Amino acid sequence: MKMTLIGKVFSARYFFALKYKILNVLFFPRKLLFKKIGKQCFIHPLVSIKNYSLIELGDKNLIHRNVVIWAKIKTGNNIHINPNTCIYGEVEIGSNVMIAPNVMIASGNHGIALCDLPMIEQNSNIKRPIKIEDDVWIGANVIITDGVTIAKGSVIGAGSVVTKDTAENSIYVGNPAYKLKVRK
Repeated sequence: MKMTLIGKVFSARYFFALKYKILNVLFFPRKLLFKKIGKQCFIHPLVSIKNYSLIELGDKNLIHRNVVIWAKIKTGNNIHINPNTCIYGEVEIGSNVMIAPNVMIASGNHGIALCDLPMIEQNSNIKRPIKIEDDVWIGANVIITDGVTIAKGSVIGAGSVVTKDTAENSIYVGNPAYKLKVRK
């Protein structure tokens, strides 16, 4: 398979950035659009962002390809968001958080109350923002619903659906997620 000129340029810039630890956004003009972006952040060019002015990123954030961020989001330091994760609504993420691939973090719901108006035209509502505290690991294919707080030190097992707040230093699994055990 032949690589296009754009692919070669991107590839060269990517490896140069990694080699010299210049992990701030590869395409410089995009960096200027964020409300705040910390040092050593890497945001893959294939990340879909709806409103840059609502995004505040701490230092050493790593956001992989095909992530969708259509949210007002504020992160701490050292966050890893893996491919195909979708973040909607209003979300706060602490420091040292790992988010595995295919995670859905959705703050808010579509309106469904009015039968005479198509649901797509009804206003969305948000109970409260989703909050993910420090030192959290969210496994692959997890769904986190509106208004949930993932407490410090929590681990959310792959495929879980989190509909209620979690307790500190606990492991949650299942649909709906339940506490499996406490981390020591």
